Amino acid sequence: MRLDPYTRGSSDYSVTELLKPPRMTALSAMHKDKLVDDASDRLWSLYGQIAHLILERANQADLVEKRFYATFLGKTVGGQFDTLSVANKTLTDWKFTTSWGFKLGQPVKAEWVAQLNMLIEILRRQPEPYDIEKLQIVGLLRDWSILEARRTADYPKKGVITVPIEIWSREQTTSFIEHRIKLHEEARVVTKNEDLPLCSGEDRWAKQDMWAVMKGSRAIKFGLCFSEQAAQEMQRKNPDTRIEFRPGFSTRCSAYCSVSDFCSQYQETLKGATTDEISEGPA
Repeated sequence: MRLDPYTRGSSDYSVTELLKPPRMTALSAMHKDKLVDDASDRLWSLYGQIAHLILERANQADLVEKRFYATFLGKTVGGQFDTLSVANKTLTDWKFTTSWGFKLGQPVKAEWVAQLNMLIEILRRQPEPYDIEKLQIVGLLRDWSILEARRTADYPKKGVITVPIEIWSREQTTSFIEHRIKLHEEARVVTKNEDLPLCSGEDRWAKQDMWAVMKGSRAIKFGLCFSEQAAQEMQRKNPDTRIEFRPGFSTRCSAYCSVSDFCSQYQETLKGATTDEISEGPA
């Protein structure tokens, strides 16, 4: 049973699809008859859909949840935005997400920046082009805590955060879209799992290998190091500690990829991994 009402419409690709790793979309096509959504796995996604419905009902002045299409390299690309204020020339995307991504000093996810810029280019290519001068993300922080906001300096101070997004040049945006189309087109014609392009560390949301300088059951302050040499140096300065190796971990593959069970790249990484590494990854 498909629980997500999302559809690409009458396009060859949607903006969302183009931003996914080509390997993921190709495997989804190969194994589409075997994929089933589980409500328990998509709980936060369902909550996000509810939040979008409420926002849509409350917003009367702007264009909300509209889909537009444009052609790139002979392929139709569809994109659906959350809110477009024509009067203010502002395109807004609502993210029902965690507070971590909005900590002070934390860069906005590259995928979010690309998504909004791709949508702008689609709107520019309409028979009656839309003039957009401002992009923004509004984060609805599902796990926000007022106590954490009071005691942690870089924690978001409000449960709703608005972040301005850089507008790319048209040349940069068009080049990006065309590059993503080429990657996906190449992956579409591959028939064997092992011949598909590999997902990069960025695609997999991979965490680096780390060495933790431990005292008791916890890492000491500033005790998480990205090299064994750095950990050994810190250990020399902190007697009665030990070094614990924490292997890198692909967060997307383990928890947010519906085709990981069919992916030879991911299955290869599981060889030799412990149960704790598979279920939780490094702390």
